[in-house]
Amino acid sequence: MKRAVQLERPTGEPLPIEVTTAAGRRPVVLLNGAPRELSARLARAGFAVVAADCRTPDEIGLVLDALKGRALGFDGDEPVAVLAADQALARVARERAVPTLVLSGVVSVETVETAVQWLRRHLV
Repeated sequence: MKRAVQLERPTGEPLPIEVTTAAGRRPVVLLNGAPRELSARLARAGFAVVAADCRTPDEIGLVLDALKGRALGFDGDEPVAVLAADQALARVARERAVPTLVLSGVVSVETVETAVQWLRRHLV
């Protein structure tokens, strides 16, 4: 099931978020700057996905706070990891001790499978 949610960026602009979930409690992946097609693959692999296009580290922090604060429809205590397309944006997640993997360049089938295995090791 997919649903759209909006948070407010620190600048006051909307931050659109797409949440992909399925039945049952699942670990959550914050997908930032990576192709949205990954959402379906990660959901099939057993993860809930929160896809956002955060522009700054503060916005990554905003989404992580929303996850923990139940603003995105989760219980707030699910294990969370970040898949980001940029090292600078990933830093804030690492500073909060959130497992983070940076996907740079072209995302291939091999890259996706490697990411799924990494997520399973860190979240399941």
